Amino acid sequence: MLTHRQWEIVEQLVDLDPVDSYPKRGAARVAELVGSTGYRLHLGDEHHVSEPAPHGDPGLTLALAVGDESLGVLHLHGVITDDARHLAEKGGRIFARGLRNARRLDDRHGVRTAEDVQAMLERTPLTPRERDVVGRLLSGATTRQIATSTGLTVATVNTYLKRIFAKLGVHSRVELVARVTGTRGAIPSDSTESSPA
Repeated sequence: MLTHRQWEIVEQLVDLDPVDSYPKRGAARVAELVGSTGYRLHLGDEHHVSEPAPHGDPGLTLALAVGDESLGVLHLHGVITDDARHLAEKGGRIFARGLRNARRLDDRHGVRTAEDVQAMLERTPLTPRERDVVGRLLSGATTRQIATSTGLTVATVNTYLKRIFAKLGVHSRVELVARVTGTRGAIPSDSTESSPA
């Protein structure tokens, strides 16, 4: 059974705001949850260490993952009892979900990968040719370049763009790129570039 303070810590683990400081705050909460003397958090190229920095070998190492997605490793220092080990594993799972969700909300990690974009486009009502046009547009091609590279006329590419706009509920190239790449919040919605040409 969790103590009152441990419940407070669990509640803090699900509080993502502000997302940019969540990794350090979350690691500190998991360490506090189990009575650890310090932590070292490794998330790819990103590293966080408690103050003061722990010395020696960790008492427990938690792999932070959500499903098949590996996010990093949290090393907890100090003497970790069997009960604390069980609690740390549960806290680590909550922390991993928080890390994944914080990354999704963080502007620095919110842009979709090429694979994400491709998967998202395949779920849309776009035809294969329309998806091809969107892909070329995302690569920075102009209407004329899309026409030349696909063997279509400029008028036909414009027709495709109008259909794509209607199917995806956007009104401009800028809004289309923002919708597809996941950068919608970074671009003002009152863009004046509304014509496909």
